[in-house]
Amino acid sequence: MVDKQSITIANNLALFRKLNGLTQAELADAIGYSNKSVSKWERAEGLPDITILLNLSEIYGITVSELIGQTPKSKETNEKLKAIEKNKKALEKARKKTLEKAKKQKKK
Repeated sequence: MVDKQSITIANNLALFRKLNGLTQAELADAIGYSNKSVSKWERAEGLPDITILLNLSEIYGITVSELIGQTPKSKETNEKLKAIEKNKKALEKARKKTLEKAKKQKKK
């Protein structure tokens, strides 16, 4: 059974990687690990050692405390998350409009 803290860290590792526009393979290459290791960390099947956490926090411009969920996400992080959510809503709206248009075309 995986503990709550490990799940929080795993979720944050994936979140901050995605917020910074990196694939698992790109991150792995940048830090000298395999993408399988990064995937494992993001699934809470293992945790990176502290030197990797320090390296990742520097890459992402955040503190280790924020990365591991010990402190709340920064204002900048929350703003990025809001922007992503807003873009998701706009993309979903556009997708629905396109699907509706396609259905109307199909009926003709």
